[in-house]
Amino acid sequence: MVAMTTSNAATTLATTMNPALSRESTSTAIMSLFNVCSWWSAQCTDPAEQYDVASLLCARFGLEAQEKDYIIVGSQTGQLSIYYPHRRGYDATDLLLETQMASPILGLYAGKFSGNVRNENTNQLGVLLPNAIAIYNVQAIGGLAEHGAQLRLQLQAEHKFPRVAFGLCQGHFGQVKGREFFCVVHLDGTLTFYEQDGISYECRFPGHRALPAPVAYCERTDSFFRFSATWHLQCFSYQDLSHSLVTKSSYQPTWTQCVGEGIVDMRVVQVKDNCSYIMILGERNFIALDDNGKFIFMLKLDYAPKCFHSFVVGYYWEPGARLITAVVSDSSKLHVYEEANIIWAAQWPNQSPAPVAIQRSNMQGLAGGIVTLGARGQLEVGYLGAEPFTFQVQPLNIAELSFAQAHKELQQLEDEIKEAVDVRDMDALNQQAADQVRLSFSIQAEVSDDLDTLLLDVPADVAVKELPSAKGLLRFKIKADLAELQLIFHTPSGVRCSQDTMSFVDVSAGTSQELKLDFYIAELLHIHSTKVEVVASFVTPRGIPRVIQQSAHLPLAMFYRVCQPQKAAGIKLTYSITSRHVVPKLGTFFGEFLEGQADAAPHALGLQLLCPGLDKQSELITVVAAKNSNRIRIQSDCVETFAMILERIVETTLQLDGSAGLIKMHKKKPKRGVLNRCVERLMAAPFLPVQPILHRVDVHHETQQNIRKQTEQLEHLWLQFKTLHRQLQEQQEQEPKEAITMQIETNYDQLILEGDKLVEIRRDERRQRCDLNCAVALAKWIIQALNLEERVVNVVGSVLSTPIEDWTELSWEESMAPGIDMLHHFGPLTRSKSTSTHGLLDATDSSKESFDYGRFRRHFATLFDRIVRLASSPQPAASGVSAVAEQPVEVGEEQRRAKQVDEIGNMQRMLGDQGMPLAPAKRKSNMSSSLEAVEDDEEYDEEDLREDVGYRKEYGTGTGTGTTTGTGTGTLKKTSAQPRSEWVNEDFELPTTEELFSDLGIWW
Repeated sequence: MVAMTTSNAATTLATTMNPALSRESTSTAIMSLFNVCSWWSAQCTDPAEQYDVASLLCARFGLEAQEKDYIIVGSQTGQLSIYYPHRRGYDATDLLLETQMASPILGLYAGKFSGNVRNENTNQLGVLLPNAIAIYNVQAIGGLAEHGAQLRLQLQAEHKFPRVAFGLCQGHFGQVKGREFFCVVHLDGTLTFYEQDGISYECRFPGHRALPAPVAYCERTDSFFRFSATWHLQCFSYQDLSHSLVTKSSYQPTWTQCVGEGIVDMRVVQVKDNCSYIMILGERNFIALDDNGKFIFMLKLDYAPKCFHSFVVGYYWEPGARLITAVVSDSSKLHVYEEANIIWAAQWPNQSPAPVAIQRSNMQGLAGGIVTLGARGQLEVGYLGAEPFTFQVQPLNIAELSFAQAHKELQQLEDEIKEAVDVRDMDALNQQAADQVRLSFSIQAEVSDDLDTLLLDVPADVAVKELPSAKGLLRFKIKADLAELQLIFHTPSGVRCSQDTMSFVDVSAGTSQELKLDFYIAELLHIHSTKVEVVASFVTPRGIPRVIQQSAHLPLAMFYRVCQPQKAAGIKLTYSITSRHVVPKLGTFFGEFLEGQADAAPHALGLQLLCPGLDKQSELITVVAAKNSNRIRIQSDCVETFAMILERIVETTLQLDGSAGLIKMHKKKPKRGVLNRCVERLMAAPFLPVQPILHRVDVHHETQQNIRKQTEQLEHLWLQFKTLHRQLQEQQEQEPKEAITMQIETNYDQLILEGDKLVEIRRDERRQRCDLNCAVALAKWIIQALNLEERVVNVVGSVLSTPIEDWTELSWEESMAPGIDMLHHFGPLTRSKSTSTHGLLDATDSSKESFDYGRFRRHFATLFDRIVRLASSPQPAASGVSAVAEQPVEVGEEQRRAKQVDEIGNMQRMLGDQGMPLAPAKRKSNMSSSLEAVEDDEEYDEEDLREDVGYRKEYGTGTGTGTTTGTGTGTLKKTSAQPRSEWVNEDFELPTTEELFSDLGIWW
């Protein structure tokens, strides 16, 4: 809708509802472009919610020559009031009658209900009560002096009935001229007809059940329209209804039309000389049909309607007659339609909740006023209008500019922006955030079995197993005022918190709260971690966001129970506790399982996984502590049982060792060549269960492919379904529809079947994703404790991130492929010391091609194999570190005999394969000696990169003492006389990461 900015255009549109809007009202009224302007208002006697759509009536009774409309209001408590507004604003003389009925008022009606009405302009007032209808003559009593006139009701007739009434329908039944009959609709669906001569008879609609619903009468066709319980609009002729009781014969509706939803109200408006419209306000649609049952239009509403009123502007027999409908929404908005086109929308500024009844009326001084009645008796007369758009140019501020003051304000703004976005000192920012919101999060080590599964909505398949739960406690104290505060708990898949998210607004300083939490298993899935994180995100009053987080671990007793240890298993892992602050006993790590046992310090512990609790297979894991050494062996046949056990061993060791005052693990950025500092606490044997992990990856990838195929099948069936429906709509009425209807039903059944299959596949995919989470977590915990360079451990750990995620367009395998491919081609995990140009091009171009799962799987397996090889190779001796290998790995090179072990020798042993052929001298090696994230601020030269893929800088002296000999095939063999590596310069230093990857032209 285009907003009008002139008073003339707006007033022209306003006359649609107010066709005779006076000059006085338009000039003195305060109008708004999108508001319903109030002209007159009053509060009815009963302020409770006792009013509905049938409680309002605007009518004339023929009491004076220049009479305008009276406003009659009846409440469900029996209060009847009649108002006659004289001018703008409420006056005490506007209330002409106020009386109390003996019963609730169900409806108000005006018409010629008795035969002794002689004046053709005189109407009577009909008041519908639950068990009677009273017909009154309205009489006027003139006022004396300054007192206004009054009205009096004279009872003309009263018709009582044994059944409870629901509504009333009036009209010239039988197309009788000069007389008006009425029909009472009862709660049981029975109709009682009353004629002016006192004749009354009853009839029932055909069918087994007739619910109370609005009934409308069309004078042109002498028919009644009734809304059935099956959401069908039915048409019955008056002749059939009137003769059904006499002849005792059954009758059927003249026509039936399906509406498809419940209705709010229904009215009949004659818009043409040969046609009447049935206006139906549904729950979500506005529908119009002609009196023959043909749809004129069906308008879908984007709001919930409350009431409506339809009328014709002009006379229906004139060509220019317009059908106007006013619909009131539940948000107190008025929508004006001309047939199916909206022409105006306005808001009631002071009406909340929305009106329940609306009428159009002509008042003294206001023609076409909008009369509304609220649920609590708020009676208001309004109109549509607009005031001219006034714009005044603000005077220019010619005050002298103070540069010192402007500079000071600019400096303050810069300080605020810097405080909000400057992240150079993250430690200070984190400490400031922790001071503003102090969190204390803990989880009890004891488990409980008194969980209220009904209150927490635990699924039935989980509640039957009676799994244990854990209790947590969160305390927070606010030290500064906050605009918003949100607490979110991140739990592993399958575990749920009793309060996942909490939000607070306008938190004042000094606020403290303590929250008791329950953590329980909500899905029967394999769980890869016991870590629970609470994230507190808050916004200061100045709009600066901050985030802090804390974590705690769930007790293992939630997921395992003690069982008999296994003597043999398919997968065996060994850890060596190298810290002197940690006692390598089972009680150190699994004390909750050893309480109450006869053996105070057992050497073997068997645990059975409770979740998912497979019926056909028991998932067991055994932990064995060596009697005479510091080794701990973990063995099981299932990969899914390892993750939480290894997490407990590693986290407990690091926590106990850190509390003893040693160097923290993550405080400083590791340097090149520094070994993994975790091996100073514990070290894992260089073994990875590659095949079980790859099997989980294969199953997950296959399920992803099945999901995509099933989705494509559903899309194909959905296109067929829409095509068949389109063909059905395009068919003519006389064409047979049985064949296409059968095709639609078959297609619909197949669509539902395939949709159920997709739901089941996605359920399996969620279980397999959790299994893959456990497998990847197992590899991460092993690699974290291997005897490798620390940067290698960090980068591989960042690539193997958990929990894994799948997206609609990208699976986990496809998102992992670039990182695995980069690890395959660069760094110490490459198989060859010299990476060819083709290998580099393959690495950079692989992302442009379609995803190759076979390539990804090979690189994934090769990555694990090379990690094991590097961890098995000898490392420089360090205090407190002892290398333990469960299975000896054959190394393809002889140990070098050197007097001292330096960084260069260590690198050469890690790379291995001394006998590998070298590339020609023109091609420099492009492999780094350490795997690390590159922070490269230096741009490379594209000319040098096109000429030669390799280093732009020459490391070393440039002339070597070694010799090369050529063969017939053109290969070059390096003799043992060459004293140093090509990567070593004259200072015996390796190239830095920036130099190496900048020369390669790689931004990684």
